[in-house]
Amino acid sequence: GHGDSKEARTGESIALDEFDSVLILADSVAIDHGADMESSDSRSLASLLIIKDIQKRLRQERVERGETPKETDPISEILDTRTRSLLQVVECAGYVMSNQIVSAAIAQVAECRDLNAVLGELLSARGNEPHIVPITQYLDPENPKENPCSFWDVCRLARLRNEVAIGYRPEEVEWADSSKTILNPANKGAPRTWHAKDELVVIAE
Repeated sequence: GHGDSKEARTGESIALDEFDSVLILADSVAIDHGADMESSDSRSLASLLIIKDIQKRLRQERVERGETPKETDPISEILDTRTRSLLQVVECAGYVMSNQIVSAAIAQVAECRDLNAVLGELLSARGNEPHIVPITQYLDPENPKENPCSFWDVCRLARLRNEVAIGYRPEEVEWADSSKTILNPANKGAPRTWHAKDELVVIAE
Protein backbone atom coordinates (compact mmCIF):
# COMPACT_ATOMS: atom_id res chain seq x y z
CA GLY A 1 0.00 0.00 0.00
CA HIS A 2 1.02 3.61 -0.28
CA GLY A 3 -0.17 7.02 0.87
CA ASP A 4 0.73 10.33 2.46
CA SER A 5 3.41 9.84 5.10
CA LYS A 6 1.76 12.54 7.24
CA GLU A 7 -1.58 10.75 7.27
CA ALA A 8 -1.76 8.07 9.97
CA ARG A 9 -5.15 6.84 8.73
CA THR A 10 -3.42 5.51 5.61
CA GLY A 11 -1.46 3.02 7.70
CA GLU A 12 -4.45 2.03 9.81
CA SER A 13 -6.50 1.28 6.70
CA ILE A 14 -4.02 -1.32 5.37
CA ALA A 15 -3.59 -3.43 8.54
CA LEU A 16 0.13 -2.92 9.10
CA ASP A 17 0.20 -5.64 11.74
CA GLU A 18 -0.55 -8.35 9.15
CA PHE A 19 2.39 -7.87 6.78
CA ASP A 20 5.49 -10.10 6.77
CA SER A 21 7.66 -7.12 5.83
CA VAL A 22 7.31 -3.35 5.53
CA LEU A 23 9.70 -1.31 3.35
CA ILE A 24 9.61 2.49 3.36
CA LEU A 25 10.89 3.85 0.05
CA ALA A 26 12.42 7.27 -0.51
CA ASP A 27 10.14 9.89 -2.11
CA SER A 28 11.52 9.76 -5.67
CA VAL A 29 8.79 12.07 -6.98
CA ALA A 30 9.80 14.83 -4.56
CA ILE A 31 13.47 14.36 -5.50
CA ASP A 32 12.59 14.64 -9.19
CA HIS A 33 10.97 17.99 -8.37
CA GLY A 34 14.04 19.38 -6.62
CA ALA A 35 13.81 18.08 -3.03
CA ASP A 36 17.16 17.26 -1.42
CA MET A 37 18.18 13.98 0.20
CA GLU A 38 17.78 15.35 3.72
CA SER A 39 14.18 16.34 3.02
CA SER A 40 13.43 12.92 1.53
CA ASP A 41 14.95 11.17 4.54
CA SER A 42 12.88 13.37 6.88
CA ARG A 43 9.71 12.13 5.20
CA SER A 44 10.95 8.53 5.44
CA LEU A 45 11.65 8.94 9.16
CA ALA A 46 8.22 10.49 9.70
CA SER A 47 6.66 7.50 7.93
CA LEU A 48 8.76 5.13 10.04
CA LEU A 49 7.60 6.68 13.32
CA ILE A 50 3.96 6.66 12.24
CA ILE A 51 4.15 3.02 11.11
CA LYS A 52 5.86 1.87 14.32
CA ASP A 53 3.23 3.67 16.40
CA ILE A 54 0.36 2.10 14.44
CA GLN A 55 1.96 -1.35 14.65
CA LYS A 56 2.38 -1.00 18.41
CA ARG A 57 -1.27 -0.05 18.84
CA LEU A 58 -2.55 -2.84 16.57
CA ARG A 59 -0.36 -5.44 18.30
CA GLN A 60 -1.70 -4.35 21.68
CA GLU A 61 -5.25 -4.75 20.40
CA ARG A 62 -4.44 -8.29 19.26
CA VAL A 63 -2.99 -9.15 22.67
CA GLU A 64 -6.14 -7.84 24.37
CA ARG A 65 -8.21 -10.13 22.11
CA GLY A 66 -6.06 -13.09 23.12
CA GLU A 67 -4.35 -13.31 19.72
CA THR A 68 -0.63 -13.66 19.00
CA PRO A 69 0.63 -10.49 17.29
CA LYS A 70 3.03 -10.67 14.35
CA GLU A 71 6.36 -8.95 14.92
CA THR A 72 7.41 -7.04 11.80
CA ASP A 73 10.09 -4.34 11.92
CA PRO A 74 9.83 -1.79 9.08
CA ILE A 75 12.93 -1.19 6.95
CA SER A 76 13.55 2.31 5.63
CA GLU A 77 15.39 3.42 2.52
CA ILE A 78 17.66 6.39 3.23
CA LEU A 79 19.72 8.52 0.88
CA ASP A 80 21.93 10.61 3.17
CA THR A 81 24.61 8.83 5.24
CA ARG A 82 24.07 11.36 8.06
CA THR A 83 20.60 9.94 8.63
CA ARG A 84 21.99 6.68 10.04
CA SER A 85 22.53 8.18 13.50
CA LEU A 86 18.87 9.23 13.63
CA LEU A 87 17.75 5.70 12.75
CA GLN A 88 19.41 4.46 15.93
CA VAL A 89 17.46 7.01 17.95
CA VAL A 90 14.11 5.82 16.57
CA GLU A 91 15.20 2.16 17.02
CA CYS A 92 15.00 1.25 13.35
CA ALA A 93 15.86 -2.43 12.98
CA GLY A 94 17.22 -2.06 9.45
CA TYR A 95 17.79 0.34 6.61
CA VAL A 96 18.82 0.36 2.96
CA MET A 97 21.26 2.98 1.72
CA SER A 98 20.32 2.81 -1.96
CA ASN A 99 22.69 5.58 -3.08
CA GLN A 100 25.62 3.83 -1.42
CA ILE A 101 24.69 0.51 -3.06
CA VAL A 102 24.47 2.11 -6.51
CA SER A 103 27.76 3.98 -6.01
CA ALA A 104 29.52 0.80 -4.89
CA ALA A 105 28.16 -1.12 -7.89
CA ILE A 106 29.31 1.59 -10.33
CA ALA A 107 32.77 1.66 -8.74
CA GLN A 108 33.13 -2.12 -9.05
CA VAL A 109 32.03 -2.13 -12.69
CA ALA A 110 34.47 0.70 -13.43
CA GLU A 111 37.27 -1.47 -12.04
CA CYS A 112 36.12 -4.66 -13.78
CA ARG A 113 33.54 -4.61 -16.56
CA ASP A 114 32.91 -8.34 -16.22
CA LEU A 115 31.20 -7.62 -12.88
CA ASN A 116 28.42 -5.81 -14.72
CA ALA A 117 26.88 -9.14 -15.78
CA VAL A 118 27.18 -10.51 -12.23
CA LEU A 119 25.65 -7.45 -10.55
CA GLY A 120 22.99 -7.20 -13.24
CA GLU A 121 21.93 -10.76 -12.48
CA LEU A 122 21.92 -10.31 -8.69
CA LEU A 123 20.19 -6.92 -8.61
CA SER A 124 17.54 -7.54 -11.29
CA ALA A 125 13.98 -8.53 -10.49
CA ARG A 126 14.46 -11.95 -12.09
CA GLY A 127 17.17 -14.57 -12.10
CA ASN A 128 19.54 -15.57 -9.33
CA GLU A 129 19.48 -13.80 -5.99
CA PRO A 130 20.52 -14.39 -2.36
CA HIS A 131 18.36 -16.73 -0.28
CA ILE A 132 18.39 -17.73 3.39
CA VAL A 133 17.79 -21.48 3.62
CA PRO A 134 17.67 -23.80 6.67
CA ILE A 135 20.75 -26.01 6.84
CA THR A 136 18.40 -28.98 7.32
CA GLN A 137 17.61 -28.82 3.59
CA TYR A 138 21.17 -29.89 2.88
CA LEU A 139 22.10 -32.26 5.70
CA ASP A 140 20.74 -33.95 8.81
CA PRO A 141 22.45 -32.38 11.86
CA GLU A 142 21.53 -35.45 13.91
CA ASN A 143 23.22 -37.86 11.50
CA PRO A 144 26.85 -38.50 12.57
CA LYS A 145 27.67 -39.53 8.99
CA GLU A 146 26.75 -36.03 7.75
CA ASN A 147 27.70 -33.85 10.71
CA PRO A 148 30.20 -32.42 11.50
CA CYS A 149 31.40 -31.38 8.05
CA SER A 150 33.24 -28.45 6.50
CA PHE A 151 31.82 -25.45 4.68
CA TRP A 152 33.28 -26.87 1.47
CA ASP A 153 31.16 -30.00 2.04
CA VAL A 154 28.07 -27.82 2.41
CA CYS A 155 29.04 -25.95 -0.77
CA ARG A 156 29.15 -29.27 -2.61
CA LEU A 157 25.68 -30.16 -1.32
CA ALA A 158 24.41 -26.76 -2.46
CA ARG A 159 25.89 -27.27 -5.94
CA LEU A 160 23.88 -30.48 -6.26
CA ARG A 161 20.83 -28.20 -6.08
CA ASN A 162 22.30 -25.73 -8.61
CA GLU A 163 22.99 -23.24 -5.83
CA VAL A 164 26.12 -21.41 -4.69
CA ALA A 165 26.70 -21.24 -0.93
CA ILE A 166 28.36 -17.98 0.14
CA GLY A 167 27.96 -18.01 3.92
CA TYR A 168 25.82 -18.95 6.89
CA ARG A 169 24.10 -17.61 9.99
CA PRO A 170 24.74 -19.60 13.19
CA GLU A 171 21.66 -20.32 15.29
CA GLU A 172 22.96 -18.23 18.22
CA VAL A 173 23.04 -15.05 16.10
CA GLU A 174 19.73 -13.16 16.15
CA TRP A 175 18.53 -11.29 13.08
CA ALA A 176 18.94 -8.06 15.05
CA ASP A 177 22.67 -8.85 14.78
CA SER A 178 22.47 -9.90 11.15
CA SER A 179 25.70 -8.02 10.43
CA LYS A 180 27.37 -10.98 12.18
CA THR A 181 26.17 -13.33 9.44
CA ILE A 182 29.31 -15.08 8.20
CA LEU A 183 29.95 -14.49 4.49
CA ASN A 184 32.92 -16.04 2.69
CA PRO A 185 33.98 -17.79 5.91
CA ALA A 186 37.61 -18.44 6.76
CA ASN A 187 38.90 -22.00 7.20
CA LYS A 188 36.35 -23.44 4.78
CA GLY A 189 37.95 -26.86 5.01
CA ALA A 190 37.71 -27.08 8.80
CA PRO A 191 34.96 -29.39 10.14
CA ARG A 192 32.08 -27.60 11.86
CA THR A 193 29.21 -28.96 13.90
CA TRP A 194 26.02 -27.71 12.26
CA HIS A 195 22.85 -27.14 14.26
CA ALA A 196 19.24 -27.54 13.15
CA LYS A 197 18.56 -23.80 13.32
CA ASP A 198 21.66 -22.76 11.37
CA GLU A 199 20.84 -21.09 8.07
CA LEU A 200 22.79 -21.13 4.84
CA VAL A 201 23.16 -18.09 2.56
CA VAL A 202 23.00 -19.19 -1.07
CA ILE A 203 22.73 -17.68 -4.54
CA ALA A 204 19.89 -19.39 -6.37
CA GLU A 205 16.92 -18.75 -8.63
